[in-house]
Amino acid sequence: KKKKFSKDKIAVIFAQGAINSGEGDNENIGSETTSKTIRKARKDKKIKAIVLRVNSPGGSALASETILREMELAKEVKPVVVSMGDVAASGGYYIACKADTIVANPTTITGSIGVFGVLMNLEK
Repeated sequence: KKKKFSKDKIAVIFAQGAINSGEGDNENIGSETTSKTIRKARKDKKIKAIVLRVNSPGGSALASETILREMELAKEVKPVVVSMGDVAASGGYYIACKADTIVANPTTITGSIGVFGVLMNLEK
């Protein structure tokens, strides 16, 4: 027998690795690739919700901002959920901020947006 399946879909987008500008690959999140994928899911009327699976220590602030903007636009038209993996820190945490719901494991390392810096002391 043929089973009937709903034509409605949920997009699951993986954001794995360091966040960089441009194209991504299996080990890095590219702002252009990820934004384009989120945009495509946002515009597809058969996709009723978006899940972004984030596993990233962060990276480029500008690239993170580009992805965040696309998440913001997606949230205006359909539910957006972020599922955090082992790490969603810095830019990885930032791209999750506009989601309707954020889910993390008790062991997920998350937070820490732009808190690392070095100050030189030339007093002596």
